[in-house]
Amino acid sequence: MIQERFKLGPIHLSLPGAMELHLGMVGDRIEEVETQFGYLSRSIETTIVGMPYPSAQLRFARIDPESSLILDRLFSEAVEEITGTEVSARASWVREITTAMSELNGFLRYLSRMSGRLGVEVLTHVILKHRESLLDLTELLTGSRYGYYYLIPGGVRYDLTEGFQERLENWTKSFTRDFPRIGALFRWTHSFQNRLQSIGRVVDNANFGFVSESSVETTRYGLVSHVESRLIFAIEQTNVLSEELRTLLNQRFSGQPLFGIASGRSKKPAMVDLESARGVWSLELTLDGELQVKRVTTAVPSDLIIAALPLALKDESFEDIPVILESLNFSIPEIDR
Repeated sequence: MIQERFKLGPIHLSLPGAMELHLGMVGDRIEEVETQFGYLSRSIETTIVGMPYPSAQLRFARIDPESSLILDRLFSEAVEEITGTEVSARASWVREITTAMSELNGFLRYLSRMSGRLGVEVLTHVILKHRESLLDLTELLTGSRYGYYYLIPGGVRYDLTEGFQERLENWTKSFTRDFPRIGALFRWTHSFQNRLQSIGRVVDNANFGFVSESSVETTRYGLVSHVESRLIFAIEQTNVLSEELRTLLNQRFSGQPLFGIASGRSKKPAMVDLESARGVWSLELTLDGELQVKRVTTAVPSDLIIAALPLALKDESFEDIPVILESLNFSIPEIDR
């Protein structure tokens, strides 16, 4: 029986963004969970209808600044499918590089926030050092620390600048040297060893993206994850992504990375999926004869990840809310769009 009802938010240090948790408590244990996100939902599906595709893409990429390069790529691939535009091998290569950079930036941000939740300040500084260096390189290439409108239909706005590839290779070497220390510092924390294995458990039906990828246990109900497994997964992903980046940088593609939009136009909608470490991004886009947005629907990883939130908090202690919320790695802007 619920003994007390409690509201947390909409703004609170324990929360990763503007959101409310409505909790039914039995002592300090959470029995019921209801969630509300953001202040005012302004649907991206409504606001960009009628816009020419370049203006719509600028707006679309701002759903979540952290993932703007991925969103640019998603939108560009949809326009290319509708217009029959081919992308050069070099442009595709540059897209893979920038996508890996964007995902690394996101995971490093996540790990820095998790280290803060666990009280390991020295680890936060180590991670942020690498993240700031990578954001500097993103800004050097795209003109923005988050890369707004660098990836465009037909290719990219401009090629890699002189010396950029070498600087990015040096970043991957620096991160690889520090990676064992990052993993060790996480594992040496008292919180990691004594609390994280037993909190934030989620039985997953393979639809939670980030959650299912980090699962370590299988039951007859599905896959089970918890805070520790999700954190280990995120640590490993930074290493995997940095290795992928090194492999990409060892490749060479000649040719022009820029192409114009093909003249052929189809009113048939494009349905594009883009798989990332956090989950699958989906976009359905329809353009009219003037290449203006006629209809758009989107699905982002956080749409599915937040479904795990009530499951992760149920039966947990009130004091564990901050670390459990952080471990799910969802983004408020993606949800309240």
